[in-house]
Amino acid sequence: MFSRINTKSDTYTSANPFPHLVQDKFLNDTFAKDLQTEILSLSMKEFDRYENPFESKYTLRDKFAFPPYLKQLFDELQSETFLRELSTLVGAPLLLDTERLYWGVHLYDNGDKLDIHTDAGIHPLLNKKKHCTLGIYLSKDYEESQGCHLELWKGTSCLKNPILEEKVLSIAPIFNRMILFTCTDKAWHGNPEPLQANETTKRIFITISYLSEDTSLLNTFKKAYFVKRPQDPENPEKDRLRLLRANPDTCKEVYRTSTSPKKESLEKLTQAFQKSLERNQKLLALRKWHTLSKQ
Repeated sequence: MFSRINTKSDTYTSANPFPHLVQDKFLNDTFAKDLQTEILSLSMKEFDRYENPFESKYTLRDKFAFPPYLKQLFDELQSETFLRELSTLVGAPLLLDTERLYWGVHLYDNGDKLDIHTDAGIHPLLNKKKHCTLGIYLSKDYEESQGCHLELWKGTSCLKNPILEEKVLSIAPIFNRMILFTCTDKAWHGNPEPLQANETTKRIFITISYLSEDTSLLNTFKKAYFVKRPQDPENPEKDRLRLLRANPDTCKEVYRTSTSPKKESLEKLTQAFQKSLERNQKLLALRKWHTLSKQ
């Protein structure tokens, strides 16, 4: 169904700005086209719409009732053989997301985008590390001039006052291209430039993430953490919403809104998230002390 990963472990782990690889023609071409057709034949009623200041896209709702080709793909991506191959590549024994929380089929229309962010670091149900994410583009009638490229950014840790420093790589979401990356606390990525699509263009992105018990991964957030790019204008209101989006208790207030919650509620939720940030910073300092004490 798909080709073997053609990157060595040391090449993957040393990639800039964080461990990743890009591989074209990942799926068998006939299967990829059949899968694309199957996804595009689904009713839009089966998708949820995310519409907020950080993300605008459609996501398939039911991950336990995939149509045939999609089910076949995910079965293969969970196979013992492929899991062993990925584990060797990333340097850690990988585990499956049995809750399917980190599975996804995402569609982008004209004007849709996803701001720069780090992924969640901890699975909120299984309490395992979200170790790496694999994505496959099956975009239809897409040309690179239409934008919405995946961008990889260099930046500081998401655990303490994160700042993006520079864009390192821009990856076009062309048909049958695979991307894999490790979900570190500095794995800043997204497709922040809106898609400039015509009537037939669809940016299609299939994702699956794998878990581990690797304590060297420092990200302890249970939701994605969005940040502004250096060229983005200052926007205190959007900064507040970013904090709400990163908090498991308040993220749903932001998912499908372009306005803020009431001021009183917003202040309480922001304070709660700031306390969460302080706990993460203390945990990071404790780990550094523990490492130094062993030397």
